[in-house]
Amino acid sequence: MKKNLIGLVILVILGTLAFVVFKQKGTGTIKPDLHDFAVKDTATVTKIFLADKTGQQVLLERKSESEWVVDKNHKARKDAMDVLLKTISRVEMKAPVANTAHDNIVKLLAGKSTKVEVYQGDKKVKTYYVGDATKDNMGTYMLIEGSRTPFICHIPGFNGYLSSRYLTRTLEWRDSEVFSNRLPQIAEVKVEFHQNPEKSYRITHSSERTVQLFNGSEQIVPNMDTVFVKRYLLSYRNIRFEGIQPYDQERVDSILQSEPYFTISVTDPKGTTKTVTAYQIPANPGSLDIDGNPLKWDTDRMHGVLNGSKTEVALIQYFSFDRLTTPIENLLIDPKLRRDN
Repeated sequence: MKKNLIGLVILVILGTLAFVVFKQKGTGTIKPDLHDFAVKDTATVTKIFLADKTGQQVLLERKSESEWVVDKNHKARKDAMDVLLKTISRVEMKAPVANTAHDNIVKLLAGKSTKVEVYQGDKKVKTYYVGDATKDNMGTYMLIEGSRTPFICHIPGFNGYLSSRYLTRTLEWRDSEVFSNRLPQIAEVKVEFHQNPEKSYRITHSSERTVQLFNGSEQIVPNMDTVFVKRYLLSYRNIRFEGIQPYDQERVDSILQSEPYFTISVTDPKGTTKTVTAYQIPANPGSLDIDGNPLKWDTDRMHGVLNGSKTEVALIQYFSFDRLTTPIENLLIDPKLRRDN
């Protein structure tokens, strides 16, 4: 019994020594700087630059504690930014690349990878390259700038690869917000129906929460339904587009030259105005309505031009905008309910 116990102790000691030797051979001879990819304190990160080998690049800059902008012009998607910042803070080396695969992986990174630059203030604190996934999709090849020693990296506890988190197309980073105004953030709403101007109107909303309704001729409307108008203004809290379309300039110009369907403008108390102008999309050939009649227009989507852009067009859905395009008659008190009848 005593001999068995001694043998077990010796076995444990030898196993521990073997593990230590293995770890030392695996990473002990590699400088820590060559596999230190993480920037732990992402709260101090002010800028992230991403560029791939195809020429796609994007600049992400912190505007406030929780808001980032894309290429200085557009609000960044919060979900994508949260994922990227978590990745930057938690990425770790999983294992060195095997010597037999070293040269191939370096060539792969040289031909296909995403360059990542991380800044704190005006100082660039980290630069590395993110390549493809490993064959088992459980790691990602990465290389610190200035080094020729690539590593397989991962996030502990996450099963998957990381390259898909380092997006380089601006459109993939753009937040899809059109309007996001709560009631106190609305000073004025203007809805123009270009093909039916008699249905157009303008609503003003004061800091005292009083509202006024004007018709398309800018005449005040006395018989508005105040409760319904305020309820209508609540619809502007979360209006989004489906996606920016990769149209060439010729197609964008063609859309802009067609007759617009409606324009909606929202002005906040600081005087900042956001607009969207919608253009109907022709229905696919052979499309029919529920009665079997040919459809002239797509019934699900429209083209939307945001803030007077001359270079890009979004897809917007009737589902989102139908609640905003109610005609003026729906904002009035039903004559049958008026007290002076």
